[in-house]
Formats: sequence, structure tokens, C-alpha cells
Amino acid sequence: MSNPYLQVGKKIRLYRKARKLTQEELGEILKIDQSYIGRIERGEVNITLDTIYKISDALQITPVQLLEDEKNDREGKLRTDILDKIDILLIPLTVDELQGVHRVIKEVLALKNINKGKHP
Repeated sequence: MSNPYLQVGKKIRLYRKARKLTQEELGEILKIDQSYIGRIERGEVNITLDTIYKISDALQITPVQLLEDEKNDREGKLRTDILDKIDILLIPLTVDELQGVHRVIKEVLALKNINKGKHP
């Protein structure tokens, strides 16, 4: 049986990073200690519905987006699996190497948007 708190925590981490927020910044918004945010993201605490609502509001998403079961969301599970694999590849890199990877990704996405007729 999978840990539902870990599933919610992973989604919080995903949406937090998408909003370009650190754990500290999210904690400041919520008036929650950064270490507690980390424990939530690792599924180490039993997060309350009240906290889920506050976090979803801070991340500008719905609580359902944090609570929906990924087992029934094939694309969401595949996306999470791919992001986890990428994360594992990046762990041993230095800060300079990570900055280089970030630049390459931004350039690839900018080219993709240009090819679709969008501007970065």
C-alpha cells in the first residue's frame, strides 16, 4: 500500500517548484516552519485538510489537484516517474553543472515555443 501523505507531499513539491518557490518561501507565506514543509513533502507528517487548503491556496491550485489519486491518472503518474528519473540524474551534479542544465532546458523550451508561434 502506498503512502498517501507521500503522494500529496510529492505533488506539493512539484507545484511549489513550478511556482519557483523554495520551502522557506512557501513556509513564510503559510507561516509554517521550512522544516515542516520539508517533512510534509517527504510524507513524514499527517497533513490536515486545513493545511492542504492553505497550501493549495498559496500554490494557486485546487485541493483536488493535491488529493487526486495518481493511480487513476496515468499521465500524471508517468510525468511523476519521468521527473523522478530526471531528479536522480541531477543529484550528483555541482551547482555550476545544474545551472548549465537549466540554461539548456530553458533554451530548448524557448525554441519549442518559437516553433509553435509563441514567444518566450
